[in-house]
Amino acid sequence: MQLLRIHYQKLFVCLSFVMLVFVVVRVWDSDSDPIAQRQNGSGSLRTSEKRQSSGHENSINIDSPALSLHPLRTGNKEGNLNVFADLFQELAKEETCPLCFGQDLCEDISAGFLTLSSDTPHVHDADVSYEAHLGDLHKLSVKVPSSDRFSRLDDLVCNNASLGVGCTIRVAAKKSYLGRPQELTSRSLYKLLHHIGITRKNYPLLMCPSRKLLTVVERTFDENDDHELTQEERLYLYTTLAIAPEIIVLKLLTKANLNVGFPRLVGVCGRLAVLEEEMTPLSSMLDEPFNVRASLAAQILTMIDDFMEDHPEWYLFYASWSIEKLAVNKEGEVVLIDLANMAIIDKSLFRDDYEDTRETQNHEVCNKECFQKFTSEIYREGHDTDEMCSRVEDVGHLMYAAVCAMILSDMKQHKYVDYFSSTSSSHQQPRMTRGLLHNIPAADRATVEELLAECVEEAAPGGRLQAAQELRDFLSDFLLDEEDEEGDEDEDEDTGDNGEDYDDDYEYEEYGTNKEG
Repeated sequence: MQLLRIHYQKLFVCLSFVMLVFVVVRVWDSDSDPIAQRQNGSGSLRTSEKRQSSGHENSINIDSPALSLHPLRTGNKEGNLNVFADLFQELAKEETCPLCFGQDLCEDISAGFLTLSSDTPHVHDADVSYEAHLGDLHKLSVKVPSSDRFSRLDDLVCNNASLGVGCTIRVAAKKSYLGRPQELTSRSLYKLLHHIGITRKNYPLLMCPSRKLLTVVERTFDENDDHELTQEERLYLYTTLAIAPEIIVLKLLTKANLNVGFPRLVGVCGRLAVLEEEMTPLSSMLDEPFNVRASLAAQILTMIDDFMEDHPEWYLFYASWSIEKLAVNKEGEVVLIDLANMAIIDKSLFRDDYEDTRETQNHEVCNKECFQKFTSEIYREGHDTDEMCSRVEDVGHLMYAAVCAMILSDMKQHKYVDYFSSTSSSHQQPRMTRGLLHNIPAADRATVEELLAECVEEAAPGGRLQAAQELRDFLSDFLLDEEDEEGDEDEDEDTGDNGEDYDDDYEYEEYGTNKEG
C-alpha cells in the first residue's frame, strides 16, 4: 500500500505539472495574438514587396548582359513594363507566323531584353512606329505596317486555302499556294500584288525585275545558306515582298555590303521590323551654320554617286526625293530613311559600253519632261523590260536634278519644281520649306546658285553631271576650311573680331575670301 501511495503521489505531481504548463501556454498564446497579427500583416506586405522586386529582377535574362532598364519604362506607374511588354507582343502578332516577316528577334522581345520605351505611336502615312530600346545602350524604332495591307493578305490566304475569311492564319498559310515550293518570278509576284491591291507603279522594286535580282532576293531569306528555301522561309519572303519591300531592300543591300546611306535593320519579329533610330531629321537641321549644311548637301550628292557607281553589279535608282525622307545618324552621316521607293537594277541589263561611256553617256539634254516620260514608260504594263532598263543609266543623273531642286536650292524659281508631278509649274503651289542651302555666304552665292541652276535644268548634254560634281566638291571645301580655321585658332587664341558673322562660331565672309584667293 505504501508503494501504491507513492505511485499515486508521483502521478498527481506529474499531472499537476502538465496542467500548469498547459495553462501557461494558453495564457502566452492569448497575449501574443495582436503581435502575431501585426507581424503577419507586416510580413505579407514585405512578401508583396519582395514579389514585386523579384518580378523586376526576373525580367532580365540571366544569360544576357545585365542592362539597366530605361527610365521611361520604370516610372512611377506600377506595371508599365508589363503593359509595354503586352503591347509589344500584340504588335508583333507572332501567332500569325509563318505569314510574317520572320522571328529572329522574338526571343529577345519575349525575354524583355528588347523593350518598348513608350506606348505612343508615331504615324507616317498608314504605318506607325514606336520607340524602343535594347537595354539602355541603343535607341531603336519599331516599324508596324498598315493593318489594312495585312488584312487583305490574310483574306487572300484564307480563301486560297478554302478555310474562309477569319481562319487561323498560321494553318492557312501552309495550305495556300504561297506555301508551295515554287521559284520566285516576276509573274508570281505581280499576281500576289494584284490580289492585295498594289499596282506596279507603286512598287519600284519591280522596275527592272531580272532573273538575277529575283534570285538574290530569294537568297536573302535563306537563313542557313543551303540554296533552298524551307516552307517557312518562303512564306516570310512572300509576306515581306507583299507588305514591306523596304525590308527586302535593306536585306539585299546588307548582304551585298552596300553601305550607301541607309538605316541598319536590327531584325524582325512577326509583323514588325526593328531599325536603328538614333537619327535627326534633316529638316530639323535647317538652322545649322552654313558650313554644316554645306557638308550635309555634299553628302547627299555623294550618296547619289554611290547609288550609281558603288557596286559593280547593282544600280540604285530612287525617284521620290524630299527633305522629309532624309535624316542624319549619330555619326553625322546622311541616310535615306524611305527605302520602299528604291529600285535595285541589275547592271547586266545596261549596254555593254556603260562603264566606258560614264562621263559622256548623255547625248541629248534631259530635264523634267524627259524624266517623267521615262518613269511613266518603265512602269507601264507590257513595256519592253530589256530596252527600257538598258536606258536607266541615261536618266539616272536626274536624281541629282531632283535633289538640287527639291532639297538643296532655296532659289525662288526652284520652289515650283516638282520632278514627280506632271502639273505645270505655273499651277503648282510653292514649297514652304527652306532649301538646305539657304543664306549662302555673299562671296560664294553666285557660284553655288549657278551650279544649282545647271544641276536642276541642264543647258547642254552632260551639263548636270558636271555641275553636280563641281557643286559637291565646292561644298565639301566648307568643312575643310572650318577645320583649317580651328587649327589656326588653336595656334593663336588671341584673335580679334573679323567682321559680321552668320553665327558666332563661323565666319562666312572669311570663307568667301579664302575661296576667291
